[in-house]
Amino acid sequence: MALSSDFINAVDSHDNIMTRIMLKDSMLVDLTLKQFEERLAYAESGMSDLYDDHDGEEFPSDVTRWNGELLDRQMVAVVGNFSKERVAFLRKLVRNIYAQKAEEADQEEFVEQHKPENNVAVAAGVGVAACGTVAAVVGLITSHPVVAVAGVAAVAVGGVIIVKGK
Repeated sequence: MALSSDFINAVDSHDNIMTRIMLKDSMLVDLTLKQFEERLAYAESGMSDLYDDHDGEEFPSDVTRWNGELLDRQMVAVVGNFSKERVAFLRKLVRNIYAQKAEEADQEEFVEQHKPENNVAVAAGVGVAACGTVAAVVGLITSHPVVAVAGVAAVAVGGVIIVKGK
C-alpha cells in the first residue's frame, strides 16, 4: 500500500492531531491493519513526539466486554492520549471485534492480486505455456521432434513470463 500525500504532509509538518486521526481511521478502513502498520512506521520515523505518556487508564482484559462501544470510546481517546499502551490495546480490539471481516478482506485481497486477468503478463505467460504444452504433445504424438522441442521451449518461456509477472 502506498502512503497518501495527505498523510505524508501531516507527518512531515508534525501535525500530531491530523496524524493521529489518520492513523486511527486507517485501523477501520483496512481491518487487516496493514495500512495502519505502514502509516505508523512512517509516523514513528518522522515524529519524535508522536506518542504521549499513558494517562493511566486501565483497559478491560475480559474480551467478552470488548465491543463496538468500547472501540468507539478508545478511538476518541487515542487522539488526545496517543500512548503506546492505548495503540496496542486498539490493535487488539480491532483484531478481536473485526476478526472475521479482517480475514475475509485479507482473502479477497489475495484472490484479487492473483487473478490472471488482473495481470496481463501472467495471463500472457499462461497462454504461451498452454500453447507450448499443446505443441509439445502434438510433436511427440506425430513424431516431429522440432515441434516437440519448440513446444517445450514455449512452456519454459511461458513459465518465465508467469514468474516475472508476479
